[in-house]
Amino acid sequence: MNTLFLLPNTDEEIIDTYDEDIIVTTKEGRIIKASTLSGEAYGVAPEELLGKSVYDLEAAGIFSPAITPLVLEKKKKVVLRQDTPSGRKVLITGIPLFNDRGDVEFVVSYSYDMSQLMVMKEYLENLESEMSKVKGELAHLRSQQLHIEGCVMESPSSSRALQTAIKIAQLEVPVVIHGEPGTGKTALAKFIHSQSSRRNAAFIEVNCSAIPESVFDISFTGLDREGYIGLAAGGTLVLNEIDQLSLSSQAALFKLLQQPHTARIIAISHTSIEEAVTAGHFREDLFYSLHLASIELKPLRERPDDLDQGISRFLEELNHTYNQQKAISDDLYFHLLQLSWKGNFRELRNVLERSFIESESPLIRLDDLPITYQPDSDERIGLELDGKTLPHILESVEKNVLLNAQKRYRTTTEMANILGISQPSVVRKLKKYTSTPPGGKMT
Repeated sequence: MNTLFLLPNTDEEIIDTYDEDIIVTTKEGRIIKASTLSGEAYGVAPEELLGKSVYDLEAAGIFSPAITPLVLEKKKKVVLRQDTPSGRKVLITGIPLFNDRGDVEFVVSYSYDMSQLMVMKEYLENLESEMSKVKGELAHLRSQQLHIEGCVMESPSSSRALQTAIKIAQLEVPVVIHGEPGTGKTALAKFIHSQSSRRNAAFIEVNCSAIPESVFDISFTGLDREGYIGLAAGGTLVLNEIDQLSLSSQAALFKLLQQPHTARIIAISHTSIEEAVTAGHFREDLFYSLHLASIELKPLRERPDDLDQGISRFLEELNHTYNQQKAISDDLYFHLLQLSWKGNFRELRNVLERSFIESESPLIRLDDLPITYQPDSDERIGLELDGKTLPHILESVEKNVLLNAQKRYRTTTEMANILGISQPSVVRKLKKYTSTPPGGKMT
């Protein structure tokens, strides 16, 4: 039970319920109440404080400085740091209690060891850091819910591209998006437009490579400002296949873009424009004019997470479109994951839809694939379950996937990137499933 040290004429007190360092003084500075912890920080017993003057204790170096005089002077709460005789530092708070005349009658003070406060501060900082991580994760989850028509953006590289697009959408700067055909460049450009302040204005896409040089200028300016730049005023103008422009058309485009206009420019290319500049195929002045922000979309074969989700999403869309309930067989699914998909999402959807239409049963099989996509007989993984244990089946699948990947890719590093495992793991597994280690080219 807590013991409260009081002057002899004091009765019951609420203060005895607190395990805190609490002291009450009169307006003359005399200590009339002290809790069980009072004095501990100052190296004295709490009963030794009762009846003492804070001014005398300050002069003796026990209270350094005393807080009561400051509260009496300012007539408001005061917080300060005290240095105790034992070398400890405490944070003390003094609160005035007023009488009916508005004068300070008593001062209540309580203190905390600053080392404990530092622990609390560290805890709060860690908590703030954790909360920041949670907010980041929530933002990431929200971004994953953003639907980009015709493609999936859930792999690490795609998520980075999407986050960059979200940030760039708020900036009035030109953007360059490059990647192989079908990786979702135009869809990402539409997404940037939809997330920007220009979302309610025009979105104009131009295939630059299809415009003859003889009418290139007039196509953008128009006879009465009805060209592409005028139509995209206040909105977004997408210059598709800009890397296919001739040097003379690039010069004309650079001149056009230097003239006053209000369109936001997004350039799309199949190849890296920076590399094209180095090779002398793209003008430096146009490059510097456009290349203020850049986003690269990796090919689907380097985005296994997106490929997996793309197969599921497109199948779901096809079932809805054709009012069917079809599924993909396991061997077909694993085979689809191994294909190179040079046409990326566009090619994937086309192949799935052709297979969907070709299939005459609720289960789409390898034989339903277009003939050019079907594996050779020796490449078929085969998932016959009769008489086989799960480890045996998984080992068989792993072996076939690795051997098929070995035929398609030049190095074990490429295989590792596609299969989502480390390069040493690829080498170790190949040794396991082949009689001889991989050749010199597989490094």
